[in-house]
Amino acid sequence: MEFGDRGTRVLVSGGEYTGGLAAVRALRAAGYEPWVADPVDGTYGALSRAAAGSVRVTDPRADPLSFAGELAKAASRLGAGVVLPGTEPALLALGEHRGLFPAEVAVGAPPPELTIAATDKQSLAARASAAGFAVPPTHLVTLDDLRAGRVAPRYPVVVKPVRSELWDGDVLQRFEVVQARDEAALTAALTGLPDQAGLVQPYVVGPIRTVNGVAWRGEVVAAVHKLADRTWPLDCGVVCSARTVPVEPEVDRAARALMADLGWSGLFNLQMISAGGAHHVIDLNPRIYHSLALAVAAGANLPAIWTSLLLGHRPTFAGYRTGVRFRSEEDAMALWGTLLDGHAGAALRGLVPHRHTTHAVVSLRDPAPTLNILRRAVRVARRRGGPRG
Repeated sequence: MEFGDRGTRVLVSGGEYTGGLAAVRALRAAGYEPWVADPVDGTYGALSRAAAGSVRVTDPRADPLSFAGELAKAASRLGAGVVLPGTEPALLALGEHRGLFPAEVAVGAPPPELTIAATDKQSLAARASAAGFAVPPTHLVTLDDLRAGRVAPRYPVVVKPVRSELWDGDVLQRFEVVQARDEAALTAALTGLPDQAGLVQPYVVGPIRTVNGVAWRGEVVAAVHKLADRTWPLDCGVVCSARTVPVEPEVDRAARALMADLGWSGLFNLQMISAGGAHHVIDLNPRIYHSLALAVAAGANLPAIWTSLLLGHRPTFAGYRTGVRFRSEEDAMALWGTLLDGHAGAALRGLVPHRHTTHAVVSLRDPAPTLNILRRAVRVARRRGGPRG
């Protein structure tokens, strides 16, 4: 696959996450020159040999305007031709403050209203249903509703924030999806959310399937289908073991209809659970995502395709290889959890190595990011081994 303007400097945020590391590696492999912009030093992306360098910027969750302004100055100083936001806060900040960048810099952030629409979990249910997907029954529930007896969910349920990133005081904060097995757990989950309100859905059991790709003005330019083997945490976690699978035409058509409805431009990760003969949409991440390395290893260099589109080129997408596997470092925890749940056979099968497996962080060709894992392990060990308060 040929990409336009090879050698262009690309400034990427989100290098503190494994998806950001995958983006940096993918851009270098495609012939671009990636630079990393993060709010802390020594991130996965900054440590990678694929990165040409790194700059320190304000956390977009704490100060979106300062983040965008510092990124704009860095882009001008480095002569970057493209800026790629790696997180939802970065998408929102750059979409809101696009005017701070020189006109010749392509910024991969749509207007903020498009990002808000794409990350709204309540409207996702209606949009996904209209596109042809099944959707678990979704209700906005407040803590007052629960205490007053106005809702009587059948447990277990899944509790979601209305968006993954929400303002909590003056800071944008990330809130995770959790499972609640009883009223006490649901009360605790709602109490921890802004306005003590969240979306409640039945807990659907089944394999997780995702469609990952790049859209441009609502048109899906490239798409990769994958099937998850495990997540961590086991109940409502991120995919930590997966493999690419053939395109399922019905799912692909519905995913394209959803992206067209949103008018989205950029990366996306659409998640669904297959149960009862239907594919139930559970989430949409319109950004760089955790298992991005799998698509790249399968021959679909999504970050490079996105960059090329921003530069005004339309690369030809020739498909991807099926049977390619992905494993993140959290999979060790998932296998341990599977064993503790009484599924020894599944845990042992998960230990069997497979050819053509790519990892989220560990790489013989790029070993430095692994230092981040070791540093985190040392910090955890020190905290657990230190004096108790």
